[in-house]
Amino acid sequence: MPISTIGPQKSNIQKILIYILALVGLGLLLYFGRGVILGIGNLGGKAGLSVSTRNGAAEVFLNNTQIGASPLEIKTVKPGENKVTLKSGSKRYESSFTFIPNWHVVVIRDLGTSDVFSSGQNTWMEKTTDGSMLSVISEPAGASVYIDNTEIGKTPYSSNKLTEGEYDLRVVSPGYEEEAGRIKIAKGFKLNISAKLFPIPVKSRVDLMEGSQTLYDVSSDNSLVYSDTQNWVNAIIYWNQTRGINLAGAGLNKEKVFDYFLDYQGGIFAADGTAITDSKGYEALKDAKKGVYLGRISDGAGLTPQAKKTLEAILGATLGKRAKIKTTETGWLRVRDAASLNGKELTKVDSGGEYSVLEEKTGWVKIKVSDSVEGWVSADYVEIK
Repeated sequence: MPISTIGPQKSNIQKILIYILALVGLGLLLYFGRGVILGIGNLGGKAGLSVSTRNGAAEVFLNNTQIGASPLEIKTVKPGENKVTLKSGSKRYESSFTFIPNWHVVVIRDLGTSDVFSSGQNTWMEKTTDGSMLSVISEPAGASVYIDNTEIGKTPYSSNKLTEGEYDLRVVSPGYEEEAGRIKIAKGFKLNISAKLFPIPVKSRVDLMEGSQTLYDVSSDNSLVYSDTQNWVNAIIYWNQTRGINLAGAGLNKEKVFDYFLDYQGGIFAADGTAITDSKGYEALKDAKKGVYLGRISDGAGLTPQAKKTLEAILGATLGKRAKIKTTETGWLRVRDAASLNGKELTKVDSGGEYSVLEEKTGWVKIKVSDSVEGWVSADYVEIK
């Protein structure tokens, strides 16, 4: 219920108590921040609209007329069908609702970077003759619905078993960021919740690829994530800024983590997400330190042939180095799978041969022998050109 206007006759103590209650209410809203169903209030037969956005503000439109910016709450919406639109730069969200007198429609969105990489929840009420009801739908479907930390079903979910009152609700699906909030079940009304879950674009901990000191791996088995790698790159950058990335050995970080992005199709992107398509762009990566591989788990471990080809082109452009094998007593030099004398011998290379340098470590040089063989040779027997 709205708090009535406080007149001059109120005592200072009453004013302080009301102020404290307001702060407590705000604190609860921030705590549950992802969705609070506003109950019936003294709206004079009008309907209410509450809009909030995560990670930035958005312009709010009602039936194509701008009514303000998020966060926003109004109590003068005409009951009936109304269209709500949110805009922030090139990002846009739109949906229509049936508003009923004395109840709020609640819209909470993270506009993210695209329709795929975005999230939020809409809540609205409908009158019903079946006691009190709860209906939950989600994207993706099949998400688990939890009430007060007890799983009660999968989406799409509908029930008339909940008694009147307030509950904590969560919508959870593996590989997605959950949606959660505080809901209110009321007699004679059906509470509708539509939840859109954000596909998580990186692993909970991002590790180096096996055998690399600079290239990390965020390979995914979610086709929604890997089907458009440009969108995936943009989502990783956004996630880095808004949630943080847990990089192995460095911990959670909201500062820029990756200097370039390499995908399973051989595509390469700069730190800001710009696609690189020529050798000049590769040259711009000469100071890059940390890269990340966007692969498909179904392709198996390691880089795809397309990704290897691009990585070699980057290394050739940035390092610009060749390794010439010096003369040895045997006329050849062993190539090992690790930068150590204990490394397994992969093949031998002849004296005088020249190979692209892929990486350098103290006492060792990694060379590209062929399309299928890469390995380490002793730096003592190599001339770097």
